[in-house]
Amino acid sequence: MTPEDVRRRHFGTAPFGHHGYHPGQVDAFCARIADTMSGHDHLSAADIRLVEFDGPPFGHRGYDIDQVDEFLDQICLELEYLRRGHPLITVRQQEDPLTHDDVLRMRFSAPPFGLSGYAAEEVGAFLDRLAATLAHDGPNGLTAEDVRHTRFHTASPGTAAYHREEVDAFLDLVSQQLAKATS
Repeated sequence: MTPEDVRRRHFGTAPFGHHGYHPGQVDAFCARIADTMSGHDHLSAADIRLVEFDGPPFGHRGYDIDQVDEFLDQICLELEYLRRGHPLITVRQQEDPLTHDDVLRMRFSAPPFGLSGYAAEEVGAFLDRLAATLAHDGPNGLTAEDVRHTRFHTASPGTAAYHREEVDAFLDLVSQQLAKATS
């Protein structure tokens, strides 16, 4: 995904009965993301995960919340790969799905100071199983439903931990990919 792709990104309107996100705020934030990708701004994945948008102006429906949130999850992963100097994974592109090698290279940040994270050992075991699933599309592999129901314990103090929101965003993308592969 290029900065220009981010700038041109369009979102559907919120379903009837839902307000959605303020379109102007989302568009302005996407412009900042594009600037970050081209080196003209300095948003982190954490900044993107923590952003909040107001509702749309009175009398208008805003952008579909699920579409915007999914896009921001994908951008977080993309920025993490850029920050670490790895080739970009393109989970969101149907023609180039997540691979066994992508999973083996996957690294998550430590949780922010003062917040708990997922037990790194459990997440690592899950990544191993996911890598095996992607390498050997067999009957014992993970399904989209398995991924949606995956839960990790909170890491004990003093043990390795991963940022919860990064891991959750990754699980969402994996679940979507596995669901599309079986449909």
